Amino acid sequence: MPTESPPDLSDEQFDALVSVGHDVLRAFPRKAGACVMMSALYTGRLRHLGHTSATLVGGALLITGSPVFGYAPVGGRLKTDLDWDGHAWVRFGEYIADVSLVTTAYSPGAPKLLASHIAPRMKPTQRLYIATPDAARRNDQLDYQPQRIFTDAELDQLYRGALTFLS
Repeated sequence: MPTESPPDLSDEQFDALVSVGHDVLRAFPRKAGACVMMSALYTGRLRHLGHTSATLVGGALLITGSPVFGYAPVGGRLKTDLDWDGHAWVRFGEYIADVSLVTTAYSPGAPKLLASHIAPRMKPTQRLYIATPDAARRNDQLDYQPQRIFTDAELDQLYRGALTFLS
């Protein structure tokens, strides 16, 4: 994945990141394991509002260095989509926005490491997690390791699927 530093968001862009995230959480039923669909809805809505630099990212989520979702494949490259069992989030400017982290952590059957790590840090009503990757690692011991950026065509299909699911 590229290591260039993304641009800082303006106040208006950051407000949109928060507002749209809350909209997605209000519209989407509390459902564990829906990170791709929820993040696609989030990204698609940001783009619909003109924030075209928002991207849907898939990869691994590690807590204190241990994988919770996904894994770091040898060489950092996935061979096929079937190799991916990871997590999805939104990248916008310097921020990652995770719309499913807290919901999944408080769900029955959540990975034990996720549930035990999130419970003392975030209330179930918080639900939206936004941080820079560095702050996520440093303050919350969450390591988001991008492995793929979904294409516009993939995002469009997932966004339409999410809208269909909600209707």
